[in-house]
Order: sequence, then structure tokens, then C-alpha cells
Amino acid sequence: MVDGLGTVLTFLPVILVFFVAMALVEDSGYLVRIAFLMDRWMARLGLDGRAFVMQLMGMGCNVPAIMGTRVMRDRPMRLLSMLTIPMSLCSARLQVFVFLAAAIFAPSRAPWVLLGLYIASFAAVIVTALLFRGRFASREPFVIELPPYRLPTLRQVWLRGWVEVKHFLKRATNFIFFGVVAVWLLTHLPAGAAPAGPDTIAGWIGTAMQPVLGPLGIDEKLAVALIFGFVAKEVVIGAFAVIYGLEGNALAAEFARSMDWVAATSFMVFTLIYTPCLSTVATLRSESKSLGFTALAVGWPLVLAWVASFVFYQGMRALGY
Repeated sequence: MVDGLGTVLTFLPVILVFFVAMALVEDSGYLVRIAFLMDRWMARLGLDGRAFVMQLMGMGCNVPAIMGTRVMRDRPMRLLSMLTIPMSLCSARLQVFVFLAAAIFAPSRAPWVLLGLYIASFAAVIVTALLFRGRFASREPFVIELPPYRLPTLRQVWLRGWVEVKHFLKRATNFIFFGVVAVWLLTHLPAGAAPAGPDTIAGWIGTAMQPVLGPLGIDEKLAVALIFGFVAKEVVIGAFAVIYGLEGNALAAEFARSMDWVAATSFMVFTLIYTPCLSTVATLRSESKSLGFTALAVGWPLVLAWVASFVFYQGMRALGY
């Protein structure tokens, strides 16, 4: 528990900076203007400017962004928005990518890797919207009121950022606590097996998933972390610490030793797109009132993630990397 929680909490400064920046954009009145400016482009995807704002909100957390689609009266547009929001690079995924980018890539390249993942996130949104806009066609006109610009106070921005971080901590800590305990049990049972070895339950699960994940460069240990990432993406870093029995710089050094940049990028692409976390799935079910739509929202990202990672990994290997 110490290794798992401690490793995750080291990324709190990054999360705080993100939420403070979002508070500045939102409280200044510019967020509404982003919706107005992006409406023409989003219309080509079967959406409107409000959907773009929800994508930005999804970079904090997918759950409130999905709930925010209630402002859309037209059900097809709302469903299409809810289908694309989980593709946003949320703060939980961000800490996984910051860790791997810092561990695998040189300091001069790591920021570009993160930028590339944000671009890949928007690309996944565009592909999803273009494929499903016919199924969820909408005719709702876009009408919005533009509030005056305001200059947010430092206290206001700080409080907004701190409230979001507290919410993140409260939500993440519960998931991480139970998640890392479950990972420890899977990597240490049955009794007598080498920790995180092939004879543990985690080893069995990872081996069983190799026919599917092996072509993506994802090994048995990473496969187990992905399973717990379905519960909450915040658990992935904690799962790394428990599975490898390391934390902090030692864990980063182990990844740098055991993975090359192609395998690391393939894993990050898969983590970016694949099945949203359990809280997001529950929210999708609650907001859509449809089991069929929820199944689509779970299954489609999984398929897209596999295809994207497979194309990248096999393509890079074919080029000799």
C-alpha cells in the first residue's frame, strides 16, 4: 500500500497545475467562447461547440464531463458526445503517461511524447465521431449566451484547483487502496510462488492474455496493470509499484531497463484509448439509460485501442525500430 499510494501521490503537483489552468480558462469566461469558435468545426463531426467544451472538461475527469452533456436537449447529439468524451486524456491517464515518458524518454523528448498523446486523443475523438455521426444524427441548433470577460482572482482560481484535487484524491485513494491490495494478492498467491512470477494468479492471467496483447508489445505484468486500469486509471501506477516491488526512481529505472520506446509508446496508446474506467462506465449507463449504448461505449474503445497500438507497434518494428 505504501509503494502504490506513494508512487501515485508524487504526481499531485502535475494534477494541481492542470486543474488551476482549467479554472483560469473557465472562470475568465473564455470557455464559452471556445464553444462558439469551435462550433463550425465540430458540426462536421455531427456535434456542436458544447461537445468540444465537454472534451476539455473530460481532460480533468470523464465523469463530470459526461454528466455535463445534460445541457444538450437532443438525445442523439448527447449520446454521440458521451461516446467521444472517454477518449479525452484525463488527469488519471496523465500521471501514467508522465511517469512512463520521464522513465523512457530523454527530458528533451518527453514533452513531445505527451503532446503527441494529446493529439492522438483528439484523433480518436474525430475517428469515433465520423464513424458514428450517421447513427446518432442530430438537428438541434446551437444557441449560446456569451458572458462578459472576467479576471479571476488568485484565491478563486486556487480554491477551484484545490477543490478539484481534493475530489481527485478522495476518489483516487479509495480505488488505489483496494486496487493495490488486490494486485498484491494476485501477485503473491498461491502461497510459495515467487512474487509477480509466472506461477502466481497474476502470472496466469497475464499469460492467458498474451495472444491478444503480445502483438502490441504488452507483456504479462503490463497486462495485469491494464486489468486494474479498468477499475480506475489511477490504479495503474500503483499496480506497477506492487507488481515490480519497486517505487519512485527505482521503478522508473526498471522500466527504462526492460522497455524500449516503441513498446512504451504502444502501451501508452492502448492505455489512452481502451475501455473507460468503472466510474465512467457507471455514469454512461446512468446518463444514457441504455445497456446497448453502454456496451458500445465499452467495446468500441477497446477495439480502437487494439488496432491503433497494433498498427503503431508492428509498423515501428517493420521499420527496424
